[in-house]
Amino acid sequence: GCRYLLTDYSGKLYLLVLERDKRNGSSSTTITDIKLDLLGETSMCEYITYLDNGVTFIGSRFGDSQLIRLLPEPQNGSHLEILESYTNLAPIVDMCVVDLERQGRQLITCSGNGKDSSLRFIRTGIGIHEHASIDLRNIKGIWALKIDNHYDNHLVVAFFDQTRLFHLQNDEIEEVELSGFDFQHQTLFCANVISDQYLQITTHSIRLIGNNGKDLLIEWKNEQNEITVGSSNTTQCVCASGNQLFYFEIGRSSLTEINKCKLPYNIACLDVTPLNPQEERTSLCVVGLWTQISVWIYRLPTLDVLHKEPLTSDTLPRSVVMITFDSQPYVVISLADGPIVYYLLDTEQGILYERKKVSLGTKPTTLTVCQRTDLSPNSTSSSNDPSTQRTVLFACSDRPSVISSSNTKLVFSAVNLREIVCMCSFHSEYYGASLTLVTDMGLILGRIDDIQKLHVRSLVLGEPARRIAFMEEEKAYIILTQYMDIFRTDNITPISKQAHQKIDCTTTIKNINDIIPPSQNDVIDSIVILDQHTHEARVSVRLLNREEALSVCVITFADDLSSSYIAVGTAIIFEDEDTPKVGRVILYRYKSGHLNMVTEKELNGAPHAMLAFQGKLLIAVGSSIRLYKFSPQNHELIQLTQYLGHIDCLQVKIKDDFVLFNDLMKSITVLRYNTDEGKFEEIAHDVQPQWTMACEFFDDDTFICAEDGGNLISCHKDSGSTKENERNVLKELGLCHLGENINVFRHGCLVTQQTAESSISVDTCTLMGGVSGYIGLLLQLTPSLYQLLMSVQLALAEYVPSVGKIDHGTWRSFESDGRSDVSCGFVDGDLIETYLDLPKSVQQDLIIDLRGENNTQINATVEELVKIIEELARIH
Repeated sequence: GCRYLLTDYSGKLYLLVLERDKRNGSSSTTITDIKLDLLGETSMCEYITYLDNGVTFIGSRFGDSQLIRLLPEPQNGSHLEILESYTNLAPIVDMCVVDLERQGRQLITCSGNGKDSSLRFIRTGIGIHEHASIDLRNIKGIWALKIDNHYDNHLVVAFFDQTRLFHLQNDEIEEVELSGFDFQHQTLFCANVISDQYLQITTHSIRLIGNNGKDLLIEWKNEQNEITVGSSNTTQCVCASGNQLFYFEIGRSSLTEINKCKLPYNIACLDVTPLNPQEERTSLCVVGLWTQISVWIYRLPTLDVLHKEPLTSDTLPRSVVMITFDSQPYVVISLADGPIVYYLLDTEQGILYERKKVSLGTKPTTLTVCQRTDLSPNSTSSSNDPSTQRTVLFACSDRPSVISSSNTKLVFSAVNLREIVCMCSFHSEYYGASLTLVTDMGLILGRIDDIQKLHVRSLVLGEPARRIAFMEEEKAYIILTQYMDIFRTDNITPISKQAHQKIDCTTTIKNINDIIPPSQNDVIDSIVILDQHTHEARVSVRLLNREEALSVCVITFADDLSSSYIAVGTAIIFEDEDTPKVGRVILYRYKSGHLNMVTEKELNGAPHAMLAFQGKLLIAVGSSIRLYKFSPQNHELIQLTQYLGHIDCLQVKIKDDFVLFNDLMKSITVLRYNTDEGKFEEIAHDVQPQWTMACEFFDDDTFICAEDGGNLISCHKDSGSTKENERNVLKELGLCHLGENINVFRHGCLVTQQTAESSISVDTCTLMGGVSGYIGLLLQLTPSLYQLLMSVQLALAEYVPSVGKIDHGTWRSFESDGRSDVSCGFVDGDLIETYLDLPKSVQQDLIIDLRGENNTQINATVEELVKIIEELARIH
């Protein structure tokens, strides 16, 4: 009871020691001295829990929570060792969705507060961390070999009419020639095989090589035609020449032709990968055919046909693989136009069943099995324990993906490279568990991120970012920051002070100059421009004393299509004012790293939000919505029209001619801009008084808003009604208690449309970010799909036990000041996806008597429902 841990606002952790009088063995509780020692710096702390042995948990509301160890002796000036950090996105103040040049979408959030403020870069794809690269073009195939080594140390690289061999030693790469290999023809397959031998299949022959690659032990040739495809494991080999299939067995210094057969059509692809990675043999061979476009399963060694499966496609099979995920064997086939078709495999009878199809890209896809130690940043080169090995399937295409399994379901994770031609695993002593990837620009040796749903990278800012916009033309992010002296820390320099170019903002507006105090305030707002790729601060603009930056957008004006501008809305803030009386819009031109102020426009309120709208600038100023055009001749913003009559307009959204905004107290309103008359017309509004925080369009007639009680509300505009009073009022379609206060909605999704046969489009997806760091996804459903999923939700709510025994319907019920309603119009995706984890018998029981509106029977099979829910699950 004499030692306490305490922390301050800047995250400094102290040890408070109370010293008591212990003279003459006294048990007195008299405190004789108090000592306060600085231990180090952590995240801004909300909770401290001492666990044991010096290990302490630091719970943070504004930064990443941490697990730390208290050190008796300082290391690098600190008594703290950070053992682990736990990602926390709270609070999300603003965010934007950026498409990274066909490498996948990325969500950037303004997260945290104080010194722990940051930009968080969130994506679903898998990143590549490059170790080395070789500038080689027109590569057709690549394989790794262990030559006189326990680790991969050679790469066989195939070209159209030749083969090259590279030796990798530590971080050095050199080309070598070993006499046992054929370098004059294209290699189709190459691998280590039994008894420290090497198998090379080229268009000319099959070669069994020994003595560290220098001796050709056996060579087999087909005198009639060249070899077109080949595959092997450590003891078995198959190859095809036209429509002939050959089967060999590999022994010490022996390559024995066991059987062969002739097929009615040419062979496009084949595979003999063992379904158990720990075994050296397989009893099955899978073959893909041209012309007939089908897959045949053969029994080895007899080459008896066990099963013929038509692919029901007009495009040819490009690659085929047998693989086991979670003890379930699969056959996966890639087609020439990009889709992946996969089946479950009955290994006893050789039968394929439960066909599914997913589209990964538009170009031919090549499949490669990776059976190495887990492909994650924590992999070490010394980890060869089979228990840590993980089987994944790499799909090389114009949208490369890693196929893995989670809870017996296949997961398709995009790789953040533009295009991969082919690849192989490369587990070297120097680099550890890695991959070798071939692109159209060359060869990359690197490792990939851990395979998981979301990847979050952090850019520490040292000061809160309040708003963010993306300028695609200059590949730059524009953020609005606010620094306070209380955030000051020795370890972090605020991002606004790191900029290469620092500018002090001025104004010629007399009303602003008259009220700005001359002394420097302890709050400094800045406009910061960050490089998209390096995240370095290019330019920082320091605003006036008492001036806060509230909104930002990138705009190209209709009267000046040659340039993009950055518009920033600010207000002069005084503590004794309920609402700001004076503000301005500042217009900048940013080109090639140089920022120039073009003009400014005085406002009589706070510009909470602004957007580009039909080549004009739309601003929510106080209680009004205003529209400005830009005169390039006079460098002036000219007000065209405004809409009045509300309390405080917080956010504004646009779609075609329509404008949607939410008010602090008067919910949401829909306007239409009449281009002929040049003014706004109110189309409809929500008559319910709601303290709304954010809003967004779903379509022309459907809208979503979030209010401060943690609820979501969807509204509908009845454009087809003949009664004016019905057309002017927004009808509430859906009510749902989310349990999160939403700050921002953004159209978009972090994944691309993947399922070729899917009836679910990602075009209507909307992301939402909340105060607690919550990121959610909303998807508009068709009426029939909504009825089906809602009936399934009701069945699941009765069967699946809830957390804390809280009834699902009670939790999702709409609750606000003076109002309570049952949830409607929303389907809980988290609950729906639990259906996939249930035993098949339970899945069947739950859908026996599904009922929709008016108690009508809904007919659905387990297979149909699983397919729909899996498609929905792939969207996030």
